[in-house]
Amino acid sequence: MEGLHYVWEQVGAHTGVWTVGATLLAVLTGWLLWSTTAVPTRNPPVPPGSFGWPLVGETLDQLDAAKANQVVKFYATRVAKYGEVFRTHFLFNPAVSMGAPEGNKFLFGNENKLVQNSWPGPVTRLLGKNSLTVLVGEEHKRARRVYTTFFNPEGLQASLPRIEAIVRRHAAEYWEGKDQILGVPTAKEFAFTVAADLFMSMDNHDPLYRLFAQAHEEFVTGFFKIPIYLPGSAPSLTKEEGINPPHDLLNVMLTVPYENDSFMTDDAIKDNILLMMTASHDTSSTTIAFVLKYLYLNPECLKEVIREQLAIAKDKRADAAVTWEDTKNMKYTWRAIQETMRLQPPVQAGFRRAIKDFEFGGFSIPKGWTLIWSVARSHMSPKFFPDPEKFDPSRFEGSGPPPYVFIPFGGGPHICLGNEFARLEMLLFLHHIVLNYEWEMVDPNEQVSITPVTHFKKGLELILRKRRFE
Repeated sequence: MEGLHYVWEQVGAHTGVWTVGATLLAVLTGWLLWSTTAVPTRNPPVPPGSFGWPLVGETLDQLDAAKANQVVKFYATRVAKYGEVFRTHFLFNPAVSMGAPEGNKFLFGNENKLVQNSWPGPVTRLLGKNSLTVLVGEEHKRARRVYTTFFNPEGLQASLPRIEAIVRRHAAEYWEGKDQILGVPTAKEFAFTVAADLFMSMDNHDPLYRLFAQAHEEFVTGFFKIPIYLPGSAPSLTKEEGINPPHDLLNVMLTVPYENDSFMTDDAIKDNILLMMTASHDTSSTTIAFVLKYLYLNPECLKEVIREQLAIAKDKRADAAVTWEDTKNMKYTWRAIQETMRLQPPVQAGFRRAIKDFEFGGFSIPKGWTLIWSVARSHMSPKFFPDPEKFDPSRFEGSGPPPYVFIPFGGGPHICLGNEFARLEMLLFLHHIVLNYEWEMVDPNEQVSITPVTHFKKGLELILRKRRFE
């Protein structure tokens, strides 16, 4: 009996603790549920819409839509129900989607005034706090100035011969003599080879290249933290490389002053090499794969691309180099690439964060909320692109679409720094491929998914033949 009495006393002694703990847990759970679903009271009101489920919001709905390549439907359903400006909830944050072009213009034009560039927490942690994509304000401006010395017209002209040499080697190794290839991994191999060579002077036969490529794929899936060995400071690197260091992005990052004659830290260099490799590789390879699809499915457009490239090549020897002026004359080819990016943008959306309360479109936007600019929502609008599902490069003739509607590279201070680099890379690739090879899709209806970059589920199976001109 004494033992039973002792146990009862202990239970009684701890009952208060358990009660308090259970109460606190219930209060915390209730607060979390309320905080993720409660609509703040404002005058004017916040945009109409739904916060979805507690905690997760509409995140799962958006991810499911992306996986099924139904992003446009996700937005269209909500626009029809709530209007051009509506609220949602994505990755634990209340968010607002704005229509084009007004919303895009507002976000791009008010960066660092009312909004700041912002990415979901997992993306920010993976890219690193020093990544150009993550930096904001003056710090972003200083870092961007360093990279501009590589991505400006002079830097691109210096890079052109190297990119074309890579295209030739790539075609000889992965296209020549092949009966069938997978377009997606082949395009990825090309784009990663270009990035490794131009950014780090790393050849695709270097033993480190395969390790780096494998690590990059793991990073893109979200499980990667890459260790990059960057020995020494800028002066020591110059000494190691000799008086003529390679013309690559890594050398620029090591030798161009960041601020007050100081240089970028090793951590900043690692974060940004990682960013540049990811941004240049996955986006370019995605567009290359899809332009092969759309040109195959639209033979008249392919004929026009071939005609244009033949006109550029007609007065050249077979081994003659493409010039900077030649790329300026690839106008129709570039329009075909633009139309490809309209239909299948490599990146589906971007994010800004409200840094103060403001009003837009007659609604209040509270400080701290996320603002989403949807590329697909802009690109597939019948208002700006009649018959939006149709592949039609003529949409980009003359002045093209209205401003702030075609936004594959984003906009504002954070507009993609490498957009002209990507343009040059893709034009050179198509010049050599369309003049030398014919391709046929094994499955013209192959399904597409977005996880997180747009891709073909079976890798885009292509049957190849050598192109012959009579």
